[in-house]
Amino acid sequence: MAGHGNGQHTAAVTDALSRRRLLQLGGTAAAAGLAGCTGGGGGADEIDYWNIHNGDDFRGPINGIVDGFEESNGTTVNTRYVDNDDIAEQLSSAVASDTLPNVGLLAIQTIQRLGADGSLAPESTTAVIEEIGTDDFRDGPLQFMSSGDGGYYGVPADAWVQGIWYRRSAFEEAGLDEPVTWDAILEAAETFHDPDNDTYGIGFGTQVDAYARQCFTQFARSNGARVLDADANVVFDSDAMVETLEYYQELGQYTPGSVTFDDTRNLYGNEQEHMFLYSSYLLPDLLSDEGEEMVQDTALAPATENTRRSTYGQVLGHAIFGAGDAALTASEDLVTHIMSGDSYVSWVHTNPGGTMPVRQSTAESDAYRDNDIISAWGETIGQISSALGNMDRFDVVEGTLLPEFGQISSQSLVAEAVNRVVINGDDPETVATEQAEAMRSALS
Repeated sequence: MAGHGNGQHTAAVTDALSRRRLLQLGGTAAAAGLAGCTGGGGGADEIDYWNIHNGDDFRGPINGIVDGFEESNGTTVNTRYVDNDDIAEQLSSAVASDTLPNVGLLAIQTIQRLGADGSLAPESTTAVIEEIGTDDFRDGPLQFMSSGDGGYYGVPADAWVQGIWYRRSAFEEAGLDEPVTWDAILEAAETFHDPDNDTYGIGFGTQVDAYARQCFTQFARSNGARVLDADANVVFDSDAMVETLEYYQELGQYTPGSVTFDDTRNLYGNEQEHMFLYSSYLLPDLLSDEGEEMVQDTALAPATENTRRSTYGQVLGHAIFGAGDAALTASEDLVTHIMSGDSYVSWVHTNPGGTMPVRQSTAESDAYRDNDIISAWGETIGQISSALGNMDRFDVVEGTLLPEFGQISSQSLVAEAVNRVVINGDDPETVATEQAEAMRSALS
């Protein structure tokens, strides 16, 4: 997340990383026997810390948090900021040279892969989570960090979520329910759709890109549909997925056509749409571009619901690499410091909307709400925080990352299905069958 960027783009970059380079890291790490390797810091007096929050908005506050730790703990922290699109290559190089950091802020895909390789110290991150209080972490982020045996590969640090944003006044005037259930979303889209007057019912991704896949994820998961089962078998042609594609095709007739996330965001700002799917990165963006009046008239439906509740999102977390006992203790202390008190408030203030707090107590605290962007959004902040409990992804099944999904997303096979049913008007059952076969071929 270098600088200020949209969440949809960030996740696309991360997905590309896990496809392109971390598969190579997996084999290298296993061969190197990383479970017992020593990080570059080499001891309790000095540890290395890598962070993918690389940008001007992040560096100052994070450096301040680390300085506070050094003063109170007496441990020197060598902080290195790495671009998200370079992290896999940098980790691979560190494996080869035995210079892995002691602690790293990484995306869930990276953490899960490293954990599965035996590169991490899950007993340390689990101890940090338990010390902070497991019950204070939102369920979704915590589940994504699971090691599958009751422990955790990483400590959730921050998150963003996607939801349906809608104009309060338009819904109230039309007497519509908030767009949470499939029926309510469809009714609102039909009500507002007036293309002759350049007004459209709903905005979501319909091009063959990551944004389309992310939007579709929460609809599919809200109907219990998956791309892969727990054994990485393709199940895209399931009845639940066909039903979702049928619904999506009906809903898609009320979209403005083939659009990007920038297009649909701009249509909302121009009042040519009254609801659209977008990440919580919208918070500073809408406030700076459109002002407080539009912010106060914008609400969030934080989950999509049919047979279950779901939303899409991304989580970053702190992983601790295997090292000597003294370095592990200092690493645990650093992560605990970052995740506690004023330090954690400073952390989640670095990019409101993009760095949402994963601790419930922080999200509800006056210190967190004492921020111009957060306070401008009022009750919506609580809705975003609650949405973290409903986070779903196609690449995480029952708390386990399925690396096979990277091969499917690299060929945009889910987004292609969306484009076929919405833009081309292809038969949903045929699309589900054909895309499932293409997915099986991609994995063969």
